[in-house]
Amino acid sequence: MTRNRILSLLVCAALLAGLLAGCTSTSGGSSASASSDAASSESIPASTAQADTGKLTSNLDEDENSIFSIQNTEAAFAPCLGWGPGVSGCSLKSVIAAASLLGWAESGNLAMRSTDAIQDAYTTWFNDLSADDQASFADAWPLIKEDANTLLTDKASMEGRISDAGLNAKKLPDCSKENWNALQKVVDALVPQSSEY
Repeated sequence: MTRNRILSLLVCAALLAGLLAGCTSTSGGSSASASSDAASSESIPASTAQADTGKLTSNLDEDENSIFSIQNTEAAFAPCLGWGPGVSGCSLKSVIAAASLLGWAESGNLAMRSTDAIQDAYTTWFNDLSADDQASFADAWPLIKEDANTLLTDKASMEGRISDAGLNAKKLPDCSKENWNALQKVVDALVPQSSEY
């Protein structure tokens, strides 16, 4: 009987030891799991804090090559080159150039752009020109500007020239005064003085 009691006490002690061992390893496991969770939650902010988000936003700057940059400057200004006052057909070329710049100012929504962005687009184009083309544009600009302003304010007076230039009068000027003025202001400030005036 004493022997049975001792055996049952030993079995109870073994079971208790097993339970305690299981609880310890479970709590140790949960403590290890908790410390693992804590470590992983600590690593999330650390990696987020180290991310270089500056590169993501710099690509969205309107002054750089991005979805916000002013496009097709060279094509828009192409009709403005290679002629000037006194050149045969300059009155028709001036209307074509004015229409091209009006369309570009409208499609680029220049009134909503910063002056710096418009200046960058214009100076990048202008500085890539030869000296002869720069002088040609400076000479042509007063004619182009006058025709663009007339297209905006009195298109009916230019219908003959518009038609002779091969343009569709119904689609001109296709530009708001605000968008044109944003471009005109920048070019007026930056274009060299014409040798013709």
